[in-house]
Amino acid sequence: MGVWIILSLLSVASVVLYVVAQANYLLFHALVEGFAIVVAALIYVLATRTYQYSRNTTFLFLGIAYFHVAVLDFSHLLTYKGMGVFPAFGADIPTQLWIAGRFVEAVSLFIVLFLPREQINRRLTTIAYNLVTVCLLLSIMVFRVFPSCFVEGQGLTAFKVLSEYVIIFLLLGSAYTLHLRKDRSEQGALKAVRTAMVITAVSELAFTLYTDVYGIANMLGHILKVISYYVIYSGVVAQGIEVPYSLISAELKDRALKDALTSHYNRQGMMEVMEKEMPEIMQERSGLGLLMIDLDNFKAINDSYGHLFGDEVLKMFAACLDDSIRENDIACRFGGDEFVVLLREVDLNELAYVRDRIQTATEAWIADNERLQGLGVSIGTAFLQPGQPFDIDSLLKMADKSMYAVKQSKKEPC
Repeated sequence: MGVWIILSLLSVASVVLYVVAQANYLLFHALVEGFAIVVAALIYVLATRTYQYSRNTTFLFLGIAYFHVAVLDFSHLLTYKGMGVFPAFGADIPTQLWIAGRFVEAVSLFIVLFLPREQINRRLTTIAYNLVTVCLLLSIMVFRVFPSCFVEGQGLTAFKVLSEYVIIFLLLGSAYTLHLRKDRSEQGALKAVRTAMVITAVSELAFTLYTDVYGIANMLGHILKVISYYVIYSGVVAQGIEVPYSLISAELKDRALKDALTSHYNRQGMMEVMEKEMPEIMQERSGLGLLMIDLDNFKAINDSYGHLFGDEVLKMFAACLDDSIRENDIACRFGGDEFVVLLREVDLNELAYVRDRIQTATEAWIADNERLQGLGVSIGTAFLQPGQPFDIDSLLKMADKSMYAVKQSKKEPC
């Protein structure tokens, strides 16, 4: 959706909310807070349910944080003056809940800047937020020890105004830090969070000015809150839906084309890679090489030590192969104990060099393990001259024939 369309929708929504506020301020307040609560709940659900695919630490942390912000906002909504749910409460308690929610939100957005890129302790993070939220609710609604924020007939207290300025400072400081760290802030979710920080800071500024909970400054602050949460929704929630499913799709495709045991391409994967790169390979001025590799006497190893050990042998050989080939070469487990290596931009001398490296590394690996005695490796080669017509099947057959010739030579008496 284009920027101008989004701005138009937000403008229309703001006008509608203004009209609703003039007709029924309680309805306006319920709509605004309800929207924010729903968005926060969506962030939590998506972050926790898709984490196994996205592995996005920032998104998970924001989900947990915004869930607890939503709890405080919901309490603020229920206690708001005129709602009638808690008739004994005046205008101070919902204002206290508001400032508590904003503190939790601002501090959480500040913490995002310092999150480790590796996995966070999800359970410990949730417990910490549970404790903070419960303590805030008890201090405001039960024990009444939270500092007063609003006095009927007078307006906001010094604590409330000072708190708003502290929150504004945290938000703008965090947004500026994200702006400087371009390598991270340019990511879609964090870019949206940065924008939301700035809008929320302006919203908080409006909340330092009102003397009437139904007044124009209060209404402006709530409209800006809607805009802020919409930015979070479009940047965080929408991305939270799209990215994990893209990752799931990529993961499923990857599983279909990769060998689960060695993580190399399987036969289908190698064929797709070769077909995909065929036009580019045809235009190259250098040659194309192919190695067909077979582990000699691998069946005897399987029969002697079992299939589990046989699988370990294949994984160890795959690692040995990775260490022996060049960075731009592509290794594949073609099936069973057969492997294929595709070498681009290679000449005959370099093809022979890579083959000999694999041979030497494999022999050294076998010599270091008593249970591998008797195992060997046969490597066949195929080479495609620059500009020569590229036929995948013919190249594979050439390498396969060469490999079996090597095997046969080992059986012939010296």
